[in-house]
Amino acid sequence: MGTQKKDVLTRCGTILVVLGVAVWAVYAISRWGVGLEVTGRQFLPYHLAGVIPGMLLRRRDFFFRMVKKLSR
Repeated sequence: MGTQKKDVLTRCGTILVVLGVAVWAVYAISRWGVGLEVTGRQFLPYHLAGVIPGMLLRRRDFFFRMVKKLSR
């Protein structure tokens, strides 16, 4: 895999992680700033949808080595 392609995937992973964590800022503003009746369970899927794929993209070399090792 080329260095430039690795950098793009790492950057995309970082963006996904940041967006996944930023969901909690929206939660805090909605709950305490605006006073809406929201729960953490409503925001958790969006958080996980950003953080899990983002970390997989950022740490893909580790996971590829692990899968390769387990497939032997």
